[in-house]
Amino acid sequence: MPATTRPKDEIQSPVERLLASIRGLRKRQSSKGAHFYRTSLRRFQSWRDVAKPELVKNQEQALKLLEKLRKATGKLRDSEVHLELLDKIEGAPAKEKKKIEKALKAQRKSAKEKLLNLLTKADVKQALPELRHIGEPPGASPDTGDRPLTAADQLALDQYRAFVQSRAPLSPENLHSYRLACKAFRYTAELAGETPHVGSLVEIWRKVQDVSGDWHDYLVLSELAEEVAGDGPLHSLLIGLRDKKYDEAVIAVQEAERKLVGQEAQVPKKEPRRASPQRRRRAV
Repeated sequence: MPATTRPKDEIQSPVERLLASIRGLRKRQSSKGAHFYRTSLRRFQSWRDVAKPELVKNQEQALKLLEKLRKATGKLRDSEVHLELLDKIEGAPAKEKKKIEKALKAQRKSAKEKLLNLLTKADVKQALPELRHIGEPPGASPDTGDRPLTAADQLALDQYRAFVQSRAPLSPENLHSYRLACKAFRYTAELAGETPHVGSLVEIWRKVQDVSGDWHDYLVLSELAEEVAGDGPLHSLLIGLRDKKYDEAVIAVQEAERKLVGQEAQVPKKEPRRASPQRRRRAV
């Protein structure tokens, strides 16, 4: 079956998957497509770090363009997810919710416009053929990552254990970085193919990803609510949800480290749960 017509769940090659995600974005700029692109890019990056394919200059330039797309798709994905979270919140004044909804829809519109602008540029169109031939020696078939890398799961586990041993005590300031690291470990492990060991690792890291991702979404939404509507009832509700998700994320991290490293996650005795990471306030 041609790569252009295969469904997402049948696309195994990281290179093929990445190309399919870009084609999908060019057809329609949606939150779902943005998510598919972002996960495809991270899987490709994990494969590239392990397989280390030889890159020519044009391919290296193409990869830099993909990072610009990643940032644009991130803003589109965030605005859509935050609109869904806002809609589920009960007990907040309708006036406050309307203000936040208006700000998020403006962000979504701006993100779509920027993404479309990037996708229609000539250099992005030229990047697709360059990516298709990554790792292809002259006169040979391209190594696009179709074959399992049998030691990748152990490599990911070794990297995770080294990461845990060297990290600082868990806090709201570094939980998001912990989540991103777990994504990389998970995608590296998946390169080994479908085995019970890989499945076990992926399930543990995915749980950390999910709960810490929920925490981060409520964190960003609470900051936006404070900017747009002030420190009112809606902001207070979001703070409560944010702190609840932080507690769940800490438990998930502790379970992951106990299972994979054999130790409890280091958490400060006086946990600054209500402290937000030092981040630049979003412009609305």
